[in-house]
Amino acid sequence: MNNHFRQKIRIAGRFAGFLIKSGNRYRIHSPFLYSLVGEVIRSGKRVEGEEAIELLRRRYLESNEIIIKTDFGAGAGDYDKITRRVGVKKIAMTSLTSRKHARRLNRLIRYLELEKVLEIGTSLGISTAYLSIANPGARIITLEGCPETSRIAQLNFNELGLKNVDLIEGRFENTLPEALEKLGSVDLVFIDGNHRRHAVMEYFDKCLEFANNDTVIVVDDIHSSKDMEQAWEEARNHPRVTVSLDLFYSGWIFLRKESSRQHFRLRYI
Repeated sequence: MNNHFRQKIRIAGRFAGFLIKSGNRYRIHSPFLYSLVGEVIRSGKRVEGEEAIELLRRRYLESNEIIIKTDFGAGAGDYDKITRRVGVKKIAMTSLTSRKHARRLNRLIRYLELEKVLEIGTSLGISTAYLSIANPGARIITLEGCPETSRIAQLNFNELGLKNVDLIEGRFENTLPEALEKLGSVDLVFIDGNHRRHAVMEYFDKCLEFANNDTVIVVDDIHSSKDMEQAWEEARNHPRVTVSLDLFYSGWIFLRKESSRQHFRLRYI
């Protein structure tokens, strides 16, 4: 049995446990959260402008292009970094934020009128584009470590005519302080890069220094490994966190002081 198959079995087991323990929005009594779940998470409405973005996704799912991918994250294992030849099609199949999740992030920005957005992990820029079109007046900074995926993402931003996106290339440890200083504060942080506990918590703690009462922090792939589950547990139990939503494939964290401390597992996956 290879490692990939073992990983799939482990995730399936985690998912089964999640379904047993999770519920729906009728367990939520906070008017703010109940409305947010209904309007942002549960909603299946299309997003205005998504057709052009999804056309790019389909293009990459059919691409024969091969790039040299630089990995500083979990994929590098025990090495500082690794480079390897990877098909753009494979990246599109395995690394891009799903359409459903990208729509949710878009609706979150619209619903809460968020203006300062930080994305840690650009990949090909599909999720970034959804963030951008949610509020053309917002400032979006997105971080990517790999030069080749950064190149493709920038081409996509140019093709889509996105004027409010600033892509910073380099190791997250080096570029994150620069991004936070440029933004001054953050309304939304989307952590989708370097899926290792220590790295996620380093980014989380650093972003908290620039967070405000209404900041939302979204962590992707929180059940993809034991390491990520530990990171999620540490993050949601941080003293500044009042509310967290576990959607299995992602976790949402709120810092609102007016909310009582609660944690929900919701089946809106």
